[in-house]
Amino acid sequence: MRSPNVWMRVLVGSVEATLFLLLVIIVAGPIVAERFRVPGLIGLIAGGMLVGPFVLGWVGASGLVSDLGAIGLLYLMFLAGVSFNIRAFFRNRSNAIVYGLLGFFLPFTLAIFVTTTYFEIGFLAAALIGAMWASNTLVAYPDVLAAGLQDNRAVSAAVSAGVVADLLSLTVLALASSTAVIDMEGDVAVRATTASPALPVWLGIPLLVVFTLWLLPKIAEWFFVRVGHSRVQRFVFALVAMAAGASVALLGGIEGLIGAFLAGLGLNRLVPARSGLMDRLDFVGGSIFIPAFLVSIGLTINPALLFDPETVVLAIVFTLIVVVGKSTAALVTGAIFKISFNEIGLMSSLSFGQAASTLAIAQVGVTLGFFGYLVVNAAVLTIVSTALITSFGTRFFAQRVERPAKERAALGEAVLVDVRAHGSHLDALMQLGGLVARADDGVVTPYLIPKAGQKDVARLRLDQAEAAAASLGYDTTGRLRVDESFAGGSLDLADESDASLLVLAWQGIRFPSDFVFGNEIDIIGERCPVPSMAVHVLRPWNRVVLITGDMSVDWKAEDSMLALAAARRMRPREGKLLVMTSDVDTISKKISIDEFTEVVEWQGGRGELAPMLEPDDLVVAPAHTFAAAKGVGQWRLARVFKDISVAVIAGPHRLTVSSARSKRNVESFVGPTTEPMSAIRPS
Repeated sequence: MRSPNVWMRVLVGSVEATLFLLLVIIVAGPIVAERFRVPGLIGLIAGGMLVGPFVLGWVGASGLVSDLGAIGLLYLMFLAGVSFNIRAFFRNRSNAIVYGLLGFFLPFTLAIFVTTTYFEIGFLAAALIGAMWASNTLVAYPDVLAAGLQDNRAVSAAVSAGVVADLLSLTVLALASSTAVIDMEGDVAVRATTASPALPVWLGIPLLVVFTLWLLPKIAEWFFVRVGHSRVQRFVFALVAMAAGASVALLGGIEGLIGAFLAGLGLNRLVPARSGLMDRLDFVGGSIFIPAFLVSIGLTINPALLFDPETVVLAIVFTLIVVVGKSTAALVTGAIFKISFNEIGLMSSLSFGQAASTLAIAQVGVTLGFFGYLVVNAAVLTIVSTALITSFGTRFFAQRVERPAKERAALGEAVLVDVRAHGSHLDALMQLGGLVARADDGVVTPYLIPKAGQKDVARLRLDQAEAAAASLGYDTTGRLRVDESFAGGSLDLADESDASLLVLAWQGIRFPSDFVFGNEIDIIGERCPVPSMAVHVLRPWNRVVLITGDMSVDWKAEDSMLALAAARRMRPREGKLLVMTSDVDTISKKISIDEFTEVVEWQGGRGELAPMLEPDDLVVAPAHTFAAAKGVGQWRLARVFKDISVAVIAGPHRLTVSSARSKRNVESFVGPTTEPMSAIRPS
């Protein structure tokens, strides 16, 4: 029988054994680390150290894990760009920019001063170290979510400011990496005395920006619409985009991770945060590539040096730089924007955390020869200490900050579209929902509520809706729910999916039956707690015509603004928007007038409406414009819109497409309300 040493000689260094060890560490490392109340990434790094060349020697510092780690580093930065919340950033841009700039420059300048003065480190190396601790990672954000404080202004400022600080850190990294190029001489990496990229930096940076932020999104949109309709194809394309961005960056002597980040930013609009494609990107990155990067970091760390006095001193200095720099930035920002002390504490505590992005910059610094592994070892200790500080501090201050009132979701955050065959063109129906969703980085979800025995037919229709959405470039997964009541099933599904807008297929105005008996849409609209819209789209449209209706009453004005928001989102690219309103001044303040937008005064004469409409128009109107029609007025509306696509929208509990009223009590479904009934339904 062979000895264990023989078995080890056979297995060590093989692809099979290396892959086995890597996957075991990825599974077990975070679990063990969390048992000791430290971040899971520490468990991955520790696992790498354990099997690495300095302890057990089962996995070498170069090879499969190292290569996967290099991919993981690119993937980490690519995901940062794809998942960047542009809307949240602009919503809190004032305090985010101030806190972001202060949160970057204070630790950055402090790190440069300390490292150049007391540690005899060169300026470029000091600048790279400053960039490490000027950035931050929200490792304690789950504690904020648990406390329900994700919408608090201090939390929003910390999240958005983190983006500013990270972008500035990446800028420093790009400038630093463009000054040094590594040449291989035998097995030794040496820093060249002069940079020798394929392109000069002044040409490489503009080329990278144009490629990733202008050309790549156009190619991606073409691919999603024309070729890549399956989620697998789109996922592989995203990987191609990441690699392409990194490759173009290298042409200009810039680190590939900068190109990967910008490539992710370029695809940001095409990959909604709640989409299935984003889930797949997160899953693959979080389960394989990014953990492999952290394990590869552990392979390069010598545990004997990790607790060397010099390493510990440097880690303490790094921790003080982070805490002092971020706390000072939070105090100054709080004084400027009148933020309470507890909110300042919460804001700074969230910003203390450091993680994979910090190690990424440290690893690049080592690769470029700016500093040695002493800095990386100290960075690991600093990440552990700041993780403990940010976790304790966030939980402490989260208990002392009041939970803010929940804001209404953006209109297109989660659009639920009823795709029944009610006379609407299926492609146009999905285009309508998709345009609304894409404007808010949201998702569009087609759904059907068949009765028992009709599931197979409904599944076929839903497959057609998914295919239609894919052909338009949208990433969607349909929902099928068997229910005897379409109204009840729709409302339950809207609640379960946290829908921001419920789009209902509508057969159009049916007079006099709707006028006398009402219809299903009125019942759903009366009970729906989110904005809802009835649509009858006969064909794709080239122009959106908005009829604002009466804006003299608060709830009517609110629905008119909701219709304006929907109309602006539904206008196709290069399409026109015609706004017909009795209050030109108010509408003109809400939108910018350009070659594609026209505002005209219109007092509501139905006889004047028909000549102004064209067959390829989509008319958008608040529900009260239809509810105002009585008797013969309903018949005239039916004639006007007989061959015109129309969308009728209203706020929560207000959608109606007829003058009839449901006799069911609103409170029997949604519970008692403190609002006057006139604020819920037209009187």
